Amino acid sequence: MFMLVAGLLVTALTIVAIIRSRREGLDEIYEGVTPGQLPRAGEEADTRRVPETAYSKDVAVQFTPPGGLRPGLVGTVYDGVAESRDVTATIVDLAVRGYVKITAVEPEEDAGEARGPSRKPLGRKKADWEVTAQDPPADDELSVMEAHLLNGMFAYGPSVRISQLTSDFGSVMREAVQALYTEAVHRGWYRRHPRTKRGLSGFGLWGLAGGAAIVMLVAGGWAGAVAGVLTLGSAAAWQKLGRVLPGRTATGTAVRIQALAFEEYLRTAEADQIKFEEAADIFSRYLPYAIVFGVADHWAKVFGEIASQAKLEGYDDLDFGLDWIDMVILADLLDLPQLAFLAGEGLTELIGGLDVSGVADVVSGGLGAFSDGVGSFVDSVDGLDTLGDGCDGCDLDF
Repeated sequence: MFMLVAGLLVTALTIVAIIRSRREGLDEIYEGVTPGQLPRAGEEADTRRVPETAYSKDVAVQFTPPGGLRPGLVGTVYDGVAESRDVTATIVDLAVRGYVKITAVEPEEDAGEARGPSRKPLGRKKADWEVTAQDPPADDELSVMEAHLLNGMFAYGPSVRISQLTSDFGSVMREAVQALYTEAVHRGWYRRHPRTKRGLSGFGLWGLAGGAAIVMLVAGGWAGAVAGVLTLGSAAAWQKLGRVLPGRTATGTAVRIQALAFEEYLRTAEADQIKFEEAADIFSRYLPYAIVFGVADHWAKVFGEIASQAKLEGYDDLDFGLDWIDMVILADLLDLPQLAFLAGEGLTELIGGLDVSGVADVVSGGLGAFSDGVGSFVDSVDGLDTLGDGCDGCDLDF
């Protein structure tokens, strides 16, 4: 009978542990504070635990990025995952800010070698991309993660093709992802690494549960057998329900609500809601955030419509600030002469005969090609699914 009581006790303790763990997996939110806002300096506010659905359904639109945060960090607190898309958006953001220039180049087929110790023939048939370092802007500062990313990208010279990035850069990507997680914790958005689960699992969990079940069976007869089954069932329940990712702190939830509000703006923006003067200022600046949220195609389509309307109304001074990317060669490669407008010659000078949908497809297709180019080296790096260094669950899939 003692063994049966022990089995029931294990079950009860497991249920309590699961309830506590799942509660810690909920986000905190401030009581009595407008969602998305922080308490005033010196004020204290109570918090409560809520599921994401309690605050993410009806979010008011926000027209600027949350707290001036860079896109990589916004992407990390947005979904709790630092991934290659966030790093890619960071590279685009660095280009927009003037640290690098992105150029479409003709692919090299079986000519030349990749840079660095891990050398492979290029052998690419699709468009390639060259990233070139620029003189740092005087009015801007790099984060530690951004500086590390640039140093890794240009480890062998002031310019590099995406096809030439090797497994060496894979470690730079992993460290960049880890840096995003570290800063998210440092800023108080999470109390621990947002991709780690606490508690026994795997061989440790099942070894302990199996050993205990055998002892109960041997020592307790039928009561021990029941206790063993309860113990194994408790282990299965913990493995399935008890090990959850940590929830955000109340501060992290406030920032996430701001991110959701900004995503709502980027996702639902319409051309007739944006003035020509505003378009010139925000298209490139907000594009990295659109990449993070997965709405770059819509964002590009909206500005394709704006450019077309500007042309129809005789507005000749519209400049979307696209001198950070040069896609003329890509236009030749893909037989899309419309892409020449991305060469910095001015949108309205080159799109006169195009319909709105054509402009939109050209813009979004071109930017998607760049994203595919950056993602191609990720696929070629071995071992990115085992990141180590506390980065349990890091996602580098494009």
